[in-house]
Amino acid sequence: MRIERPAIFAGMGEAFAGTFGNVDCLFTVDGIALPDPVRGILRQKRELELADAFGRQDVEAVTHVLSVPATGLEDLESERDTVTIGGTVYDICNVTDDGRAMLKVWLRGDI
Repeated sequence: MRIERPAIFAGMGEAFAGTFGNVDCLFTVDGIALPDPVRGILRQKRELELADAFGRQDVEAVTHVLSVPATGLEDLESERDTVTIGGTVYDICNVTDDGRAMLKVWLRGDI
């Protein structure tokens, strides 16, 4: 499903990723490798679930979220597509699109 983006966001994703990006990404969408790299912003999010009153051990998890310009990646799907970063291929486990300039892509794999 394609989301109609307001004109104010045209080109904003590319400019934002170009300025703040820290990785170059090569996407494979529906089995087809896209020819050009996309600049992205890779973030590591630490999540902690605290122990309950019964003294069970805390659980810590690290989630990797990749923000990329939405333009040109409209057909990206979770649980089907992959992204290569630094020569390593990662499965895409979730993609969110709020209709603005960037997509948020949750990655599966050891980064």
